[in-house]
Parts: sequence; structure tokens; C-alpha cells
Amino acid sequence: MIITLWLFQILNNYSHRETLEKAKNEGFNVPSLCDYHYRVKQLDDELLKSILEECAKLLLEDKQILCYIADATGFGFGDKYNLNRKRGTQIRTVQSHVRLEVIMAVDENNRKIITAVETGGPYESEIEMLRKALKKLEPQKGLSFIADKGYDAVDIIESLLDRGFEPAIRIKEAMRMSIRHPLRKLSNENWGRYGKMRYRVEQLFGSMKQKIGSSFKLLREDLARKASVACAILWNFWVLATYLFLLFLSGILHYSYA
Repeated sequence: MIITLWLFQILNNYSHRETLEKAKNEGFNVPSLCDYHYRVKQLDDELLKSILEECAKLLLEDKQILCYIADATGFGFGDKYNLNRKRGTQIRTVQSHVRLEVIMAVDENNRKIITAVETGGPYESEIEMLRKALKKLEPQKGLSFIADKGYDAVDIIESLLDRGFEPAIRIKEAMRMSIRHPLRKLSNENWGRYGKMRYRVEQLFGSMKQKIGSSFKLLREDLARKASVACAILWNFWVLATYLFLLFLSGILHYSYA
């Protein structure tokens, strides 16, 4: 019940009190506000991530995966109006946002499915978050793994090769500094072949924030990090619900024609 209420709260961008009021009006036996707030704070981040991963496995079962793409996005919390007022270098001092690192798969039906996530505080290193997220990624032989030049660390390329992937990470280049490391050269060549698919992760972030929002009615960073994981779970749930609806609709049409 606590996880359901939490996902419902993030989906609708409600406060804790609004969430309990809405659920109570629908006839659910909800906990007190104090109890609910405490139970949400105690939610295990790994439990939320495991829900996401199990949903991804269900969606990708018996499906051909075209590629994997990694990137990070941010969600605001707390004083979002202060964030909206600032510009340029001032905005880099604001601490009221969290980072969400996403690894997503694109399947044969061009569905964007989140397979693993990692969260971090403001200005968290995207490379460090990806290193943690990669530990949960199952080996996939011959599939491309696409990422932008913010992830061009040699150890990440080596980790992808060890898991059977074709690393397609864009490598930073300069006019007077060429790419020398052989693995970085390989990754940059693969980027030339597969890099055009990276826009799909930007589509994912845009659609997710359009449906759920880009900031939370929360004051604590730890809750905002749990909320960012909840956003990823809700995205996979939306993909699953769409698939089940289309499956149900096709069954009805087939029965009516028969």
C-alpha cells in the first residue's frame, strides 16, 4: 500500500496530505499522515529499483532488443521558484535538484524501456552513476551501447566489452589532440555507426517529464531521489499498460470479426 500511494503521489505531483485525502475519498484504508511520511522515508531504494527491473524483464521477454542507450537527467525539488529565477553561473550553485542515470533499451517495436537506474545528488558525476548502473545490466552479445561524450572513460568501455556489448560512446576530441587509445578509437568508430539512435533517450526524458513533471513537491533530497526512481517505474508501467490495452483491443477485434 505504501509503494502504491507513493507512485500515485509522484504520478499526480501531490503532496503527502493530498495523496492520503484522494485515496481516502476513494474508499481505501490509508495510514495517518505521520505514519505515511515515516514509511516513505524508510522505503528501500533498492526495492524500488528491483520493481523497475522486474517490469523491464517482463516487457522485454521474447522481444528483440535493438540497442541500449545511457544518459542522465535532473529533477527539481524544494525551492523550484528560486531555480527558475537564476541564470548562467548562478544556477550552478543551486542544490535543490537530483540526478537520475538511466539505461534504456529500444526493442523491435521501438518501445523505450528503462532497464536500470541510479540516483545521485546535485552535480553528481554521471560516469560514477553509470558505473553503478552497469553492474545490474545483463550481458548482451553484439548489441550496441550508446552514450554521449560525458561517459568516455576507458574503464566503462572495457566493462561494456566484457559484457559483450559494442561500445558506441562518443569521444571528446580537440583540434590538437587526437584519439590515441585503441578502445576509445573503437568506441568513436561505433558512435559514427550507431550514434544517430541517441536522440531516443532525449525523447524518453521529454515524454516522462511531460507526463509526470520535472519537479517534486518535496523538501528532502532523499525523498526526491526516491521520487526520481518512481518516475522511471511509472514510465515502464505506462509502456506495460499501453501494451496490455492494445493486446486486449486486438483480441476483441479478432473475436468480433470471427
